[in-house]
Amino acid sequence: MRAPRVDPVRADGIEEAVDLAGELRAGDGDYVPPFRSTALAELSGGAVPGGAIQPFVCRRGARAVGRVAALVHPGLVDGEGRTIGQVGFYECADDPGAAGALLAAALGWLRSRGCTLAVGPMNGGAHRAHRLLASGFATDTYLFEPRTPRRYLAHFEAAGFAPVFRWTSHEPDRAAVAALAHRLEKVAGRGDHRLVPVASRDPAEVLPRLHPLLDRAWTGYPGYVPFSVEELGQLFGPLLRILPPGHLYLVRDRGGRDVGFGYMVPDWIEEVRALRGDPSGWGSWAGGALPERIVLHTLALAPEARRGIAAAGLAAAGFRVALEQGYDRFLVALVREDFRAFVRRLPATRSYALFGRAI
Repeated sequence: MRAPRVDPVRADGIEEAVDLAGELRAGDGDYVPPFRSTALAELSGGAVPGGAIQPFVCRRGARAVGRVAALVHPGLVDGEGRTIGQVGFYECADDPGAAGALLAAALGWLRSRGCTLAVGPMNGGAHRAHRLLASGFATDTYLFEPRTPRRYLAHFEAAGFAPVFRWTSHEPDRAAVAALAHRLEKVAGRGDHRLVPVASRDPAEVLPRLHPLLDRAWTGYPGYVPFSVEELGQLFGPLLRILPPGHLYLVRDRGGRDVGFGYMVPDWIEEVRALRGDPSGWGSWAGGALPERIVLHTLALAPEARRGIAAAGLAAAGFRVALEQGYDRFLVALVREDFRAFVRRLPATRSYALFGRAI
């Protein structure tokens, strides 16, 4: 077998690097193609505004067998102000030699930029795709899940990476959701935070309210970097437009100040998969019948609202709406390892990890 060769990708090779993901995952029933236009923009530099990115492609002979990108975001630094490098956009065949060569190339580029620590997979920051699936490979994929093949764990571990943060997802049945909603409502009743359903789906109205909360709610989250309201619009605006009523809430304190938000997403996984990376059909299913499963995706609370009561109220509201709207399957997604109090009685059906290593 020929030795793998890793080449840096220049501007005229970005399309090949983007399309390679679909070729490598063509037989993977879990794969959901991202929007091609978005992937092109991200690999061309949009993933790290004001930073730097270098994609690489690995070949054996004439055949491309993997890709990766090394990324430097100016906002991602450690406690001493040193830039943390990122290894992202990773896709590779079942080829350990190619995987090792790809990850070595990315780490070498980051080292040349002065980075002494790298995390991955991460495509620009925690507000973009990141993490590897670590367990639960026999489960069915849900919308926006960081779903990666089992072999990627071995690839990262062989390159010297180890988990630095973990998440779990949970799939309670209807009875468990009803019991949990009841218990959380009793806890929330002891507080004075107010939940406000967001009726508008106009990004120009909603996003300026969510954006000021991001730094307060996510600072300290692994891989979080501040980002503009324009970038929030690119990432969250399309989803916002198709959330049904009751699927997005704000939390206000006794003074009427917004201190958090939460949202859940109908699991339109098959509709999104059917788009095959073409965004022109996005949301064509909205307004029709809801899918069987709901994904309770995000709770974001400022530090002063994390004492349990506000979080309980936000989670309870989501569970109650999900029950009332007739969903039959429930998935509590991507619960942080330091934020599992309200799911402690629910067994995890999947786990995920962000990896890191010194370079």
